[in-house]
Amino acid sequence: MDGLLISVYSFGFQKSGIPDNEFGDGGGFVFDCRFLPNPFNDPKLRDFTGLDKEIVAFFSEYRSVKGFIDDCVKMAENAARSYIERDFTHLQVSFGCTGGRHRSVYCSERFCSILRSKGFNVKLTHNEI
Repeated sequence: MDGLLISVYSFGFQKSGIPDNEFGDGGGFVFDCRFLPNPFNDPKLRDFTGLDKEIVAFFSEYRSVKGFIDDCVKMAENAARSYIERDFTHLQVSFGCTGGRHRSVYCSERFCSILRSKGFNVKLTHNEI
């Protein structure tokens, strides 16, 4: 949707920490993915990232992950529509997990895919990979 850019970040709480808001307004959302199942605990999955098919398959087994992402989309979409009505130009959304390689990457990727399919202008940055 013209006029509003949604900047999305994945990050690790124990790595780079919560990203600074690039527009300096301190606004937006920070979603904590650390309560979700962690593929890092499976030695066969540890070296992959949330971009890899093995991690995508891992998370597809959990309805809770889909529900979490859907809830994040609803909140951000409501904010974005309000921002558009008020002529705001930017919304920042960040997804964090412990190391920033699995859960936050997967969730931010799916989140962006959904918002793009709804016509939003989205820019995605993975801080740890």
